[in-house]
Amino acid sequence: MAFVTLCPQCQTGFSVLPEHFSTADGWVRCGQCAHVFQLDQHLFEMDDPRPAPELVQPLSRPVALVDIHPSQPAEPWGWAWTCVVLLLLSFLLQWAVQQRHAIAGRVPETQALMQWLCQPFACEVHLPMDPDQVSLESTSFKKRVANDFVFEGVVKNLGDSVLTPPALELSLSTESHVVVRKVITAHELGLTEPLRPRGSHAFFFSFKVDPSLSPTIDGYKALLFYP
Repeated sequence: MAFVTLCPQCQTGFSVLPEHFSTADGWVRCGQCAHVFQLDQHLFEMDDPRPAPELVQPLSRPVALVDIHPSQPAEPWGWAWTCVVLLLLSFLLQWAVQQRHAIAGRVPETQALMQWLCQPFACEVHLPMDPDQVSLESTSFKKRVANDFVFEGVVKNLGDSVLTPPALELSLSTESHVVVRKVITAHELGLTEPLRPRGSHAFFFSFKVDPSLSPTIDGYKALLFYP
């Protein structure tokens, strides 16, 4: 006595072995058309294992038994790759947070993204502050009237990254002795926009000094710095 099954879609006949009933709860896939069906609902007994006349296809074993209900368990190597990817993402996130200022300077469009990445770490993002990459050029110190002075010049960004505008320390001297020292913020200098890479940014600042010191001032020294 032999058992055969017919695919309900293409009517191909297959020989059936006992283990087919226990594997995948009796679900099989047709080796001819790949249709999936339940074995015991299309089962026939035959005295002769050869195909019946109405079976136009030769008998053969199903190519695979499949379980269409539960999902297949993940392979062990899949977990290993998942761990590797998570470690790489963690390292990339840590590097991005540490280099957030430099990244925002090189690619200003990423500043909002860097700010978002910083939220879980309560950190801040600002454009780079590199005193070695800013230069004070074309300075001019003038006395307009009485004790009214004007200091102007150009701040140049020497680097390839957008920079935060620096502050300025201006020292006025009499016979090489400093008599007035002023700290002027970037905003007071009129440097309200980030310094463009390789760009020059003019500034202008007017101020007054004590009338008793005004006639004696004969020199100055200016220094850019970041507070």
